[in-house]
Amino acid sequence: MKRKRKVGLIIGIVLLIIIPGMGGYVMWKITPYHWSNERVQICFPISEIICIQNIQGYGETYCNDFHNGIDLGTNQSVELIAWCDMRITYLKTWYNEKGGHWQTNILGKYNWKYTFDVAVESWALNETYAYIQRNALDLKVGQIIKQGESIGMLLYHGEGTHIHFGMKESGKNVCPYLFMTPFAQSVVDQLWFLYGESGEDICDQ
Repeated sequence: MKRKRKVGLIIGIVLLIIIPGMGGYVMWKITPYHWSNERVQICFPISEIICIQNIQGYGETYCNDFHNGIDLGTNQSVELIAWCDMRITYLKTWYNEKGGHWQTNILGKYNWKYTFDVAVESWALNETYAYIQRNALDLKVGQIIKQGESIGMLLYHGEGTHIHFGMKESGKNVCPYLFMTPFAQSVVDQLWFLYGESGEDICDQ
């Protein structure tokens, strides 16, 4: 066999091994926890409810912006709970220029219909504290987590500390409250009564 043909054959074999393997790895990272379209039901994502002292609802704001999630602000570091079964598909720690702070976004998939984008905002004002917060999350891309499991801590780095809880149904933003368990909704109702916008609805502000 000529040398060029031999080298070509070896390269072809290597590619046949590598390409399917890479494709399988990518699919493993992006596939959801459940292979279905069933409606998700989510639990409350913070364990220490008494530490929550601020809430912002979903929908149009007073300054005509659109808030595509529910914000839950705390007055100290708190444990975060997996709100549903899901696969972690993306993690990003970045500087939010609009907010003037660092944050870590968690993207997760419950099934082919429901996905989540939760921003963990410890109000870190520098990169060092940003990665202290990142390391306080017990998560990695491709990981499968089950509802109710601890996923780490939201650290308190300033008065703006909160999580922004966003979710999508078939790629469109939806209000998370509508998909919560009755107990989780009762918790949000209490928080909204104490700290929410008077006369407004949690899903429309």
